[in-house]
Amino acid sequence: MFITMLLVASFITITFLLCFSVYNLAMDQLDNMALFAPWLERWGIPDLNSNSTWLQAISPTTFAVDDYLVHAGDVDDTLYLLQTGLVRLFYTTSDGRERNKAFFRPGQLTGPVSAAMTGSAAPFSIQALEPVKALSFPYEAMALEAQNKLPIARAAQQMLAEAFIRNEQREAMLLTCNAEQRYQWLLDNEADLPQRVAQFQIASYLGIDPVSLSRLKRKNSQ
Repeated sequence: MFITMLLVASFITITFLLCFSVYNLAMDQLDNMALFAPWLERWGIPDLNSNSTWLQAISPTTFAVDDYLVHAGDVDDTLYLLQTGLVRLFYTTSDGRERNKAFFRPGQLTGPVSAAMTGSAAPFSIQALEPVKALSFPYEAMALEAQNKLPIARAAQQMLAEAFIRNEQREAMLLTCNAEQRYQWLLDNEADLPQRVAQFQIASYLGIDPVSLSRLKRKNSQ
């Protein structure tokens, strides 16, 4: 009798734990969906079903200042939709110097997209400059769902188009503008950076030396 009662109690406990786990998973998916909804609306993606493999792959994550989202050389297709904070994407030269390529803010998607598409190692690193909250998911999860859902395919295409346009605009600035024009470009297009990012980081981003940047800032403030 005692053994039977013990088995029944164990069965009830296991059943409760399983139900609790399923409930927590469902609540997590609803929470993730609520966080993901503004991004989906922006891209014109209708609400995803709870059985969406893409939605199920989404996971909230946090990074402290100086933490790395991506290390150069990583083979990982994880992408990050930023909720809060600021990150920088940079390359490291053979002699150890860091060259900032881009900064990403809340509402923007970042990660080793080209590496994920080709199955290669990330050629750059991504580092948090402020405390970051983000939603992460594998690129493959989005790509697989895009095969059967046109709105998601369009969103992926638009994401790549925005990245291309952003890179093209910055490259044009670096190739055609002098130091003063580059700094003015920054103020016109990313005016928040001087208040959020160290001067040497901005100098690296604009392709000018910190001393020249300091002179430009003084001149601009006069």
